Amino acid sequence: MVIRREPPDAGELAWMQDDRTFCWAAVREGIAHQECGPLPKAWPRVGVLLVRPGMPFGDRQEDNHYMVFFAIVEGGHGPYHYTGGPPSGSGPVREGTAAFASGRTVGLLTYERPFGRIPTGAEICSADNSVCFPAYYPET
Repeated sequence: MVIRREPPDAGELAWMQDDRTFCWAAVREGIAHQECGPLPKAWPRVGVLLVRPGMPFGDRQEDNHYMVFFAIVEGGHGPYHYTGGPPSGSGPVREGTAAFASGRTVGLLTYERPFGRIPTGAEICSADNSVCFPAYYPET
């Protein structure tokens, strides 16, 4: 999955090397952050395999300063969206799907929100609301 942002040299990349190993990278005038590793063996929410804070995006001196997050969810329940009072100025939830020969399907999500406090009820949810998780990190 590739997500482009403005300016043209910014975006995120996410991929699965196999059905247990993820990679994602934030690009800000070159690779600014890259992480690869195994999916956790357990996660406290049904259907959510991984949530990671990403890289800041935008100008700290302007009102367009965001934090980009990355999540991996089990199955194909998309599209995903904010619920429960999304933060004002939040961007859309972007999603790609990885399917494997074993039959496993995972969703690779990125979403951004402005820096600062967000409503505690804000969540990212699947279209059928079967998979939801807090729109903040870390999960508490």
